[in-house]
Amino acid sequence: MVINMTSSMKVNSSYRWVILIINFIICAMAYAGLTMWSMASEDLAVTFEISAVQASIGSGILMAGYAVGSYVEATLTNKIGYRGAGLLGLVLMVIGTIGIPLAGNYNLILFLRFLQGWGILWLVGVNSSVAWFPAKQRGLASGVIGGGLTLGIGCGGWVATGLTNLAGTWQGAFSIWGIVIAIVSVIWAILMKEPPKDLYPADIEVKEEAPVHKRINPFATIACWLCILILFFNCWQLIGFNSILANCLKDFGYSAEQASTAVLLAGLIGVISTPVGGTISDGLVKKGWIPLKARVFTTAVPGFLVATVTTILFPVLAKSSFGVACLMSILCGWGVPVTNATSGVLPMDLLQDEDAAGRMFGANILIGCGGGGILAPVISTAVAESWGWKACFIVLAAGALIGVVISLLLPKFKVRK
Repeated sequence: MVINMTSSMKVNSSYRWVILIINFIICAMAYAGLTMWSMASEDLAVTFEISAVQASIGSGILMAGYAVGSYVEATLTNKIGYRGAGLLGLVLMVIGTIGIPLAGNYNLILFLRFLQGWGILWLVGVNSSVAWFPAKQRGLASGVIGGGLTLGIGCGGWVATGLTNLAGTWQGAFSIWGIVIAIVSVIWAILMKEPPKDLYPADIEVKEEAPVHKRINPFATIACWLCILILFFNCWQLIGFNSILANCLKDFGYSAEQASTAVLLAGLIGVISTPVGGTISDGLVKKGWIPLKARVFTTAVPGFLVATVTTILFPVLAKSSFGVACLMSILCGWGVPVTNATSGVLPMDLLQDEDAAGRMFGANILIGCGGGGILAPVISTAVAESWGWKACFIVLAAGALIGVVISLLLPKFKVRK
C-alpha cells in the first residue's frame, strides 16, 4: 500500500513540469498583447481618427482588465479551482482579441481591450504552479512564470509586425492572433490540473502538526499593503520603462528598427533574470536562510537596487552608441523582473495561509499592477515632455529605490500564528 502511494506521488509530482510549461506559455502569449498594441497604435489612430494619446489609452485599459480580472480570479479560485478561474480569463481574452478588429468604434475596442486583459493569468499561473512544487523549488516556479510575462513584453512588438506583414492590416494581425490564442487556450484547458493535496511528505507533516487557526483577513495586515506597494513600484519601473524606451531612443537619434531591437532585448532579458531571481532565493533557503528573508533580499538587492542604479544611468550612457544603448536596455530590463520571481511567493511566506495568500495576491495585482501599470506610462511621458529624459528616468528610478526600502521592511510584518 505504501509503495503504491509513493509511486502515485512520483507520477503526480512529475506533472508539475507540464503545469509550469503551459502556464509559462499562456502568460507569455497573453502579455504580448501589451506591446502588440503599441505597434498597432498608429494604424488605430488613423483608422478611428483619434489622437496618439487616445490610442495609447489601450495599454492602460489592458492593465486595468488584468488587475480586475486577477482579483476576480483569486476570489473564484476557492469555488471553481485554478482551472475554472483561468478558463474564465482565457475565454474573455479570446473574445476581446477576436472582437477588437471587428469593432466599429473605438469605445467598443477599449471595452474589448479590458476583456483581453483578463487573460493575463499571472495570479492563476503562479499560484497553481507554486502549489505543484515542493517548498525548495517554489521560487524557481514563480520565477519561470514571471519570465513568461517579460518574454511576452519583448516579443509582442515583433509578433505584431510579423502578423501585420502577413495579413496586410492591423485588423488581420489581431484576427490571426485571436485564433492562435483560442487554440492555445483549449490546450491549456485540457492539460491544466488542480494541484493534489498533500503532494509532498514534508507538507503532510506540517499540516498534521499545525493547530487549527481562525481565518486570516489579509487586508487587515500591514504586510498586505506593503506587498501591494512592492508590486506598484514593480510596474512603475517595468511598465514605465518599456512604454517610453522606444520614443526615448528615437529622440537620441536612433532609428525605429534600432529602438525596437532595444525594446526586444529589454524584454527578453527578463526571461533569464526572473527564474534567476527564483533560483537565488531558493539557493539562499537551501543555505539555511529563512524563506521570507531570502525572498525579500532577492527582491531588494538583485531586483530593485539593480533597477535603481541602471535606470538612473540609462539616459547618460545610452546616447554614446547603439551598442551601449542595447547594453543599458538589457541592464535596465534585468532588475525588476527579478522581483516577479518572489512577488508570487511573498504572500504565502508572510501569511502562512493558502486562502489568505491567494486573496492577498489578487489584491496586489488589482491595486499594485493596476495603479502602477496605468499611471507609470502617463506620468513618465508627462515628466519627459516637461523636464526631459533625465528627469523622467530619475522618477522611474525613485520608484525602484522605494521598492528596495519596502522590501527590506517586510519581515517585520510577518503574521505570527
